[in-house]
Amino acid sequence: MTVTHVWLVPHTHWDREWYEPFSVFSERLVAMMDTLLDLAAAGFPHFHLDGQTAMIDDYLDRRPERAADVAALVRSGRLSAGPWVTQMDEFLTSGESHIRNLEMGLARADELGGGLRLGYMPDQFGHIGQMPQLLRLAGLDRAMVWRGVPASIERSSFRWRAPDGSEVVTEYMPFGYANGSSFEQTDDGASLATAIAESVDRLRPFSVDDRAVVMVGYDHAGPDATLPDRLHDPGVRISGLASYLDARAVPEDLPVWTGELRSSARAHLLPNVYSARVHQKRERGRVEALLERYAETLAALVPGFGWPEEELRRAWTLLLWNGAHDSACGCSHDQVAIDVDSRFAEARTICEDITERALSSLGSRVQGRPGVLRFNPSPFAREGVPPLGYSVVDACHEPAEMPVEIAERGDGIALGELHVQLLDEPDVGDLYNFCYDEPDQVPTRPGSIEVRGHEVVAAWDRLLVLARVTRREGEPFIRLDGVIRNDRPDHRLRVVVTLPTAVQRSVAGAPFELVSRPLVGEGSGLEAASATWPARHVVVAGDVAVLHEGVFEYEVIDGGALAITLLRCVGRISGSLATRPWDAGPRTPTPDAQMIGETSFSIGLWPGAPEGAALLEGWERFALPLAEASASGGGGLARTRSLLSVDLATAQLSNVRRRHGQTEARVWNAEPDPVTARIGTVATDLRAGEIRTVAW
Repeated sequence: MTVTHVWLVPHTHWDREWYEPFSVFSERLVAMMDTLLDLAAAGFPHFHLDGQTAMIDDYLDRRPERAADVAALVRSGRLSAGPWVTQMDEFLTSGESHIRNLEMGLARADELGGGLRLGYMPDQFGHIGQMPQLLRLAGLDRAMVWRGVPASIERSSFRWRAPDGSEVVTEYMPFGYANGSSFEQTDDGASLATAIAESVDRLRPFSVDDRAVVMVGYDHAGPDATLPDRLHDPGVRISGLASYLDARAVPEDLPVWTGELRSSARAHLLPNVYSARVHQKRERGRVEALLERYAETLAALVPGFGWPEEELRRAWTLLLWNGAHDSACGCSHDQVAIDVDSRFAEARTICEDITERALSSLGSRVQGRPGVLRFNPSPFAREGVPPLGYSVVDACHEPAEMPVEIAERGDGIALGELHVQLLDEPDVGDLYNFCYDEPDQVPTRPGSIEVRGHEVVAAWDRLLVLARVTRREGEPFIRLDGVIRNDRPDHRLRVVVTLPTAVQRSVAGAPFELVSRPLVGEGSGLEAASATWPARHVVVAGDVAVLHEGVFEYEVIDGGALAITLLRCVGRISGSLATRPWDAGPRTPTPDAQMIGETSFSIGLWPGAPEGAALLEGWERFALPLAEASASGGGGLARTRSLLSVDLATAQLSNVRRRHGQTEARVWNAEPDPVTARIGTVATDLRAGEIRTVAW
């Protein structure tokens, strides 16, 4: 394809925090933005602010007097804003987080003068399968990506399709977001023209029409002040991505890709960030649940309770900041991890306070004598409490525990009908990738293992695991709760469950989806094919499932065993590895990421597990406990009732909230067949994979 029109897009990719903490990068941000605004005032044509509004607000927090300058440039189209708040990792953040990221980002961009209507996602470590639907729900029909695109996509544009059939036309950056980064090193028009021609020549085999876009920038870059003066080719323009897409007809015969993008065919996927700083992955899941299923739901449904808009906005802002990919992935400076923990603690406090106040308010409105109010966050009845409802009882409820047969067996432990091993092995990788010490290394079993009633104690040199094994009445899964005491660097600890029959695929949770996956992903010379994957809340292989409160890393080993990473200990952001020959970032030491000390864990092991909606119902019972609070009584509400009448059939509940003076509930269909869900008096039909918001 002959390329005759070239767009140069000056930009920065701005990690809010990464190899330096936010306090350092924010100083650099102020200097960069000061220079940019002064250049723009002198006529610099356009600068792309990485698709995120957080960097604009971070700047204006320090330079509020420049708000009018920023807004004027956004209105004129010379500065891009949004559509996101931050460039979040897609697998480590909930579906509801993605919706709020777009919602809040577009709203803020529109306040500034107009948001970029493009799902710009330049550096996420792969992309979730439901992203096309999420973009369409926000009114966006275009996307732009780099990592994760498989080798079979050989064009610069393709149709990306979600499980429900939603599509976005997606621009592909096969050489990343820095393919024009060398231009600033040219010092005259001729050398710039040569550099542009070289960049366009690399893109030409992927071209679908006569247009090409070259991203002129890199991480934490500022504008190249003299770029317009050195550019003399009338076929090359400096402009924005909106201009590139404006009036462009969708090319015919584009390839189609359905579902998630998790290939390292042409770019690092960095698949082991999901086990870096594992405590943060668990805590994010717990705080998301507090916010989405308790605080917002109760604040929306408890009669007479005022909607705490500012508190909830603060909680969401903290989660969106922590969702930024280098923050969420744990692949950053140790101070960044400390700051992430602090934000989670603040968000947790906000959510717990709202939940406590809402339950107290509800408890004061029920009839009769004082008691204990129990709230059920699930859309189905649990323990005698109606769906999305409450019941007042005389005393706190302690779940009855059922016996679990535990015994040492061969090289592992028998937990009922499951055979489980704890295995440890060297990991000389970094925060992005696991790497073996020797290609043929064999994981080691504990030097000693002891069963003490319902407890298991496993010990290696400078590593101890204490686990309690329980099963609650009415639950089909076994709970494995424990603590790891680690005093050794550079290793990976996993729990491995033998599968009763060999499998070729797994089904794992992802935002608004249960996704079927092969045993091993697509790799390349850039990065070895990875057998590890992220799972949100659940994974099932054969008929064995694992439940978790957040996102976790799993592997189906040779089709015969399901391995869950409990701890991964490494001491640097990046390095050159056998599993990934090129560095993925700076070699900054991260001693805290060696996870020395205690780390707690909690998982569910489910033999004979179902798939689909029944699997997710089991997860709700595992991870969303009934909330309890004192009820003073003396009001007029019934002592047992639903706060919202629902019959979702096999549909899943994401969230209930108030917005724009209405109450709304968001549901989605995890099954391959259509389903009709009833919310209040509204019956809504959902296609397979569809996400739907019902407001009243």
